[in-house]
Amino acid sequence: MYSLPDWAFYPITTAIAAGMILTALSFGESGHRTPEEIRAEGIAFSGEGLASLTVGNGLTVEFLTEGGTAFARIAAARGPFDGMQSAGAFFTLSEDEIEAVRGHRIRLTYVTRASDVDGAEEVRFNLFIPGRSQGDWESHPTTAAYATTTLDITPAECDWGFAYVGLWPDWQPGRNQIDLERVALNVLEPIPCED
Repeated sequence: MYSLPDWAFYPITTAIAAGMILTALSFGESGHRTPEEIRAEGIAFSGEGLASLTVGNGLTVEFLTEGGTAFARIAAARGPFDGMQSAGAFFTLSEDEIEAVRGHRIRLTYVTRASDVDGAEEVRFNLFIPGRSQGDWESHPTTAAYATTTLDITPAECDWGFAYVGLWPDWQPGRNQIDLERVALNVLEPIPCED
């Protein structure tokens, strides 16, 4: 059997490994988007992206699939004003996303339904950014089928150190669960900002 000498083996295997890595990197999508792309395409959390959902104290989440549709089932054991306050069940925007969308009006679109077990009658929505807090929760009724709720928000401030897209199901005993299929954040017109 033929064997390569060490002086040839190591450079050849290194070149082959580098080629395999470069080939693998050339397939698939890059997760990085420019600010222009973020503003044009918006930000969406659905499918596998729902796994980035964080839940605050008093909430639980379960990731499920039904008929090929992935969703997050969120249950509330308490209300947003009881105990330690939080953004509820929320998605955190990255620094790049914040930089791209701040200084604009924002449209949030939630696709939710009352869960078929212990379905909540209402769900609250909010965008936590500087100038918005617990007092800005907007309550909306739920339905048995997925329905879309849209919130248009004009931020009071243009300098954002954080941004959380949140929701909180109603928390009545036996009526405290909602299913979240999708959340989208879209950028609307610019707002005046002082530098």
